[in-house]
Amino acid sequence: MNKVLKTIGGALVDIAIALLVILSIIISISSITARANNGVPDLFGYSPFSVQTDSMQPLFSKGDYIFVEKCEFEDLVVGDVITYFTIIDGQRAVNTHRLIDIVDNNGMIQLQTQGDNRQTNPEPDRELLSPGDVIGKYSGKMIPMLGAVIDYLSTQIGFFLVIMLPVLLFTIFQIYKLFSVIMYNKKVDMVNAANENTSEEVKAAIIAEYLAKQKNEEAAKEKDE
Repeated sequence: MNKVLKTIGGALVDIAIALLVILSIIISISSITARANNGVPDLFGYSPFSVQTDSMQPLFSKGDYIFVEKCEFEDLVVGDVITYFTIIDGQRAVNTHRLIDIVDNNGMIQLQTQGDNRQTNPEPDRELLSPGDVIGKYSGKMIPMLGAVIDYLSTQIGFFLVIMLPVLLFTIFQIYKLFSVIMYNKKVDMVNAANENTSEEVKAAIIAEYLAKQKNEEAAKEKDE
């Protein structure tokens, strides 16, 4: 029973380490590609983003991880959910809302958006979007709450506590196991060597006893003659 539990525990630890490694790779790739692409990450052809508010409930919620795909501005239609650059609280930010209207503003085509959650977004967004603002269209692919995990791991303390520290402890444990195996093998070698030496001594004693017996028998035979 204990052996089975140890096997299951070891498998769970390996799975956890593998997941942490995968998350660290996702964070690294997203961070590197975002720096090289005007703040837009690229992960296997998609741009992943962590949802920061509940403005698009029930489609997705704060903390979800959504995947956005590139699209042509001219191909967008009313009803599409799009991700774009905007200004929130005076700072450049990324937002994802539904396209509710296509406006011809003196020959310039612009887009009007609004969040699906009418409690948080009762009115359409004020800023109209130009082609340069649009990042892409929501692909329909989403992983619930992974965005919250990614955001936490992207912080220094989160990365250290959840990724670096477990990996460090796992590495130390593996070194300890390796050292234990080496010490065990040394003990086995010492026991085997002792057994071999003991066997040789026993063999030598048996041979000596046999020769002595033969010598005594020959001496007794000569005496009788």
